[in-house]
Amino acid sequence: MSLSRLSAALLCSAMLLCITSASAATVKQDWQLDGQEKGLSFTNSIERLATQRGFACRFDQLMEFSDGGGKHYSGDLAILKPGHFRWQYRKPYDQLYVGDGQVIWHYEPDLLQAERLTDLETINPVVMKLLDGRVPLADIRVVERSFDAERNIHRFKVQVTDAPQVWLGFSLQGNLVYIERQDLLGNRNMMHLSDCSYVAPAEKLFSFTPPDGVDVLDLRSTVSE
Repeated sequence: MSLSRLSAALLCSAMLLCITSASAATVKQDWQLDGQEKGLSFTNSIERLATQRGFACRFDQLMEFSDGGGKHYSGDLAILKPGHFRWQYRKPYDQLYVGDGQVIWHYEPDLLQAERLTDLETINPVVMKLLDGRVPLADIRVVERSFDAERNIHRFKVQVTDAPQVWLGFSLQGNLVYIERQDLLGNRNMMHLSDCSYVAPAEKLFSFTPPDGVDVLDLRSTVSE
């Protein structure tokens, strides 16, 4: 996998961490909500996300590097609980991550290659364990909040166990529409969700069969459950 594609995989994993952990966690707040925020609070937004069995959105993802460079990604994202996801990159190149709760496929059509995975341990073990339901998250700590007047969203910086802090942005209706994180090198990873449907996607969307002529690499763990 090339460096740019590894970066895309890291972006995918980081964002899935936010989405799946938010739907499974109990929230711990470091501050008290006032009455004017009723219906717009972080707690209510998380509860709204948790009650959704699944959703589908378009995403635009921007990575700003500390040296001044950047990369833009866009595509479609679908989630079906528990553990089903489909992350379809459209730009700058086609790439697909799809999981049915048991097997994860990574498909790169321009390379005529598909990888069959148990998880993405080499990239982000916390993310994939959360997707598999093996590490239920007991706590999310809210450490900072703000209102983004330009995007008209409520932003909350949260700490998920020992993972890096992330910003979650919710619309005035309480829907998750923005995710941002920054790594230790100062690189910023930002994703906007749009055109969201909160009807649970069909389960068949999360199945994958490699097309004829595609090389299949079976990278699943040999360790028995």
